[in-house]
Amino acid sequence: MALCISVKLLTGEMHSLEVTSTMTVSAFKAKIAEQTGVSPYQQKLACQNGAYVELRDGSRLSDYQLKTGDVVLLMVKNEEPITIFVKNDKGRTSTYTVLPSDGVPQFKGRVQQQENIQAEQFWLSFEGKPLEDGHKLGDYNIAPHCTIFLHLRLRGG
Repeated sequence: MALCISVKLLTGEMHSLEVTSTMTVSAFKAKIAEQTGVSPYQQKLACQNGAYVELRDGSRLSDYQLKTGDVVLLMVKNEEPITIFVKNDKGRTSTYTVLPSDGVPQFKGRVQQQENIQAEQFWLSFEGKPLEDGHKLGDYNIAPHCTIFLHLRLRGG
């Protein structure tokens, strides 16, 4: 069932979004980003359910009993560094501190340096999807303490 939810920024600016109650908060944030230009990893959302309740990424909008006409508050937070892990083909894990706004090419460069491997000899994936140039780490919903996998490319012959 479609809902019309208003999103209010602290500046007073309002946006109306059509959503479904089964939509995840992460998908809702992506929709908000399309309208406001505020990246999902800088969004902190809250709804008034008696008291203000923060909307968590892993949950669904239905978990907060949102209904048409409700207003969700959008606070823009400063980007904070997060710790993530990279696991190589031998099962060894390395720790990296990154920002969600870090570009994939820059992150690959750090991995290349720390793992001592040539750029053309590896590729990275998260949740089964390759990390592609032209994207930011936050585009993949990379969260604190998640694991990115380093895969070696097979040499042609």
